[in-house]
Amino acid sequence: MKILFVLPPYDLMAKGYGSKHKLRAGFFPPLGVGYLAAPLLKAGHQVKIVDCPPLDYQNEDVGRVVAEFKPEIIGISSLSASAEEAYSLIKYLKNLNPQTPIIFGGAHATCFPEKIIEATPMVDCLCYGEGEMTFQKIVTSLQNTGAIDKDISGIWIKDETGRWQQNPPPEPVMNIDELLPPAHELYDYHIYMPLPLQYKKLPVANVITSRGCPWGHCTFCFESGRASQKYRRHSPRRVVSEIKNLYDNFGIREVTFWDDNFLINEGWVTEFCDLLDAAGLKIPWSACGRVNTVTKTMLERAKKSGLWCIFYGFETGNADLLLRIKKGATLEQARQAAKWTLDLDIDIRGSFMLGLPGETPVKGFKTIQFAKELKIPFAQFLLTFPEWGTELYDDALAHGQIISPYEGRTTATYVPSGYKDAEELRAMQKRAYHSFYFNPAFLWLHLKRLTSWDKIKQYYLGLKYILGVS
Repeated sequence: MKILFVLPPYDLMAKGYGSKHKLRAGFFPPLGVGYLAAPLLKAGHQVKIVDCPPLDYQNEDVGRVVAEFKPEIIGISSLSASAEEAYSLIKYLKNLNPQTPIIFGGAHATCFPEKIIEATPMVDCLCYGEGEMTFQKIVTSLQNTGAIDKDISGIWIKDETGRWQQNPPPEPVMNIDELLPPAHELYDYHIYMPLPLQYKKLPVANVITSRGCPWGHCTFCFESGRASQKYRRHSPRRVVSEIKNLYDNFGIREVTFWDDNFLINEGWVTEFCDLLDAAGLKIPWSACGRVNTVTKTMLERAKKSGLWCIFYGFETGNADLLLRIKKGATLEQARQAAKWTLDLDIDIRGSFMLGLPGETPVKGFKTIQFAKELKIPFAQFLLTFPEWGTELYDDALAHGQIISPYEGRTTATYVPSGYKDAEELRAMQKRAYHSFYFNPAFLWLHLKRLTSWDKIKQYYLGLKYILGVS
């Protein structure tokens, strides 16, 4: 069968990052549909992926692809941020080809199935949770009978009376080494570009080595909420095999790991680094880490095998708020991890949340000062977005006001009771960016890094981005 996966049109820079300046950056291949596509290709199906945001495609462009490719099944994958665009696309495609089944999946289908059904009652099926096995069963059912089996686990579908029914969730694959890697051959890596100053070599591939979170308690995180997954991880050998395939067959020269926490187990990291070295893969790579799981010896070993940047979720400079969000880490652990990392000449991108339940302007300013105290080279200051299904969502409802759905990183969707209004919270975010990035110590640190024309170009684009969000 012919199967088309579509990521809906979405202005990532304006709506996702909240920047007033349009940059062709911040894009990575959609791994989720790549995982769905891999077993379908192996089974002999024809599969195509249309990733609208980096292509700057609109509904009409997708319509042209549909007219040329003539898919027998269309899969739409969407986050909640691009839900409205996904609804528009579904209506457009159903108007063009009402008989072609459309399957809606992704995080939005897992969190808000009722909203999808209300907005697009013409959609044929929703696929929630981990979808590899579920989607294969949907395709097999359509191929064999021309209809979707109403008993498949992990779907929402209309019953014989036309009412929507939710089937039980699919059983998770516990040994994820059994799953095929994403279908990298369906990605055009030339259309993808990280944000400036977040890469060393191009092209860059994103790789994920685990599912779920080994901590799973943070009140703000999807991975600890009602839609959380069991934690499982690939073997180091499987991960290195995928990287070698990317290097040898797709020309990839850098990897960024998308795990919520890559630097979690020193034994796993050491084995991974040993195998990476043994394979002769001398490439830069970056990853996410937790300040309470990294060790100095882990960082030293990873640095020798190419680690150049770590994304740490510091979240706040207030000890009481760290306890409230159940981060499981302390301010002192944050200071220690930052020092170890910077002493090894490993870059840090730090993430901080403003407007947490219980925060006041005084506490917000304390977070800004803490970010500066750490002397990290890069930081982002995000307005708190209470995700459905998380403990933070319930806390936010009880101690503040959720005023709008997600509209980007610079639009307040939640105002804690300690702030007067959304304008005061947004002013704190602007203050954070200006105070962090436009101070003499920061400017001197980065002036010393302007050692090539490529670096100068990246810094110019990075400046445009920061001015756009601040």
